[in-house]
Amino acid sequence: MQLLHSYRLLVTWQALRKKNYLPLMLAVQTLFTMGIVLGYPLLFPTLDRTAVYLIATGAPAISMVSVGLVALPQTIGEQKTEGSLAYMRSLPVPRLAYLAADLTVWLAIVIPGVVLGVLVGAWRFGLDLQVSPLVVPAVLLVALTSACIGYAIASLLPYMLTVIITQAIVVFVFMFSPLTFLPDKLPGWLEVIHRLLPIQAMGEVTRGTIAPNEFGLPIGAFVTLVVWCICGFGVTYAAMSRRG
Repeated sequence: MQLLHSYRLLVTWQALRKKNYLPLMLAVQTLFTMGIVLGYPLLFPTLDRTAVYLIATGAPAISMVSVGLVALPQTIGEQKTEGSLAYMRSLPVPRLAYLAADLTVWLAIVIPGVVLGVLVGAWRFGLDLQVSPLVVPAVLLVALTSACIGYAIASLLPYMLTVIITQAIVVFVFMFSPLTFLPDKLPGWLEVIHRLLPIQAMGEVTRGTIAPNEFGLPIGAFVTLVVWCICGFGVTYAAMSRRG
């Protein structure tokens, strides 16, 4: 009961702390997702059916990955540097409640951009998306996994190294991750690496639930994300507790 009470209070507090930041972040995420959906066809005027569906379903995945693996760790790193994160962690509230509340607020930042991205993609390409009932838990799992991994990166690394790593992630996600294209386009060695990393699984889960008539939904992708999510959350919680 105390944990739930602390969680509710912390969600409210975190939302109030970010009230000036949230609208801007929501706007950026929306423009980011729309930019992919509307901009990619300008680079590739001739797109077949599969490519169209990959872009329409890949944009929401890229949006979630970018927030969780780039924006979140950079923000947490800044809070570490200025000391505000240490202050919040010193408050007499359960560390689990604090971490869960912060992740909830980050999820609230991501989801609107994802929904709008799907709608814009369907409108732009005239798609009749037969969305799976699993889309809600799938999107939440992808967003949560990204956030947990990003939180773990920021918790373990110094701020400047976090910035460098996240900038490298941006290049890796956009250029070398099978989110808007299929894994068989990659070199064999990179395809093997992506089977172990969570990014490919994020793309598979997202497109497999947004457009199930076009793409399969491998159970292994869910398993991969659950494992990475648990590991990211566990590393973050252990780091927060050790530094308490």
